[in-house]
This record gives sequence, structure tokens and C-alpha cells, in this order.
Amino acid sequence: MFTCKQISKVLSNGDYQKLSPIRRFWLKLHVKFCVFCGKYNRQVIESQDMCRCYKDSEEQLATTRPRMDELQKDQLKALLSSHSSKVKESK
Repeated sequence: MFTCKQISKVLSNGDYQKLSPIRRFWLKLHVKFCVFCGKYNRQVIESQDMCRCYKDSEEQLATTRPRMDELQKDQLKALLSSHSSKVKESK
């Protein structure tokens, strides 16, 4: 069984899905029943799951997204640059 500190370290170091199935089982069991770190680490696990799902979806949808042409990109860059310089001047 893991300690709260070990669980938090494993989750902060990377994707828990890369762990072996038995370690992943113990990790999830600890998070489910621990009154001290459970709520926080459940949120970390959910966040990692959402990021993984988004990454998978992003790769599939990349080809169907509309693209900006170079002129539009340059216009947007100029607009952002002028806006950021105005904000800097006002400070």
C-alpha cells in the first residue's frame, strides 16, 4: 500500500496510466478511500484523464480545423503587438 506522499509524488511526476496495472490498482484504491489526500488526488487523476482525452481528440480533429492564411496571421500579430504596447504604456 502507498502512503499519501508516495501517491502525490507519482501523480505529480507524470501520467499514472503508464504505471503497471497492479500499481495503478493500489494507487486508485488509496485515492478512493484516503480521507487525507483522496479529494486532491482524485482531481489530479481527473485532470490527467481530461488532458489525455483532449490530446487524443486534438490529433483526430487537426485535419478538419479551419486554417488561417498568412495575411490573417500577420494582421492578428500586428493587432496583438499594438495592443500589448498600449497596455505597457499605460502602466
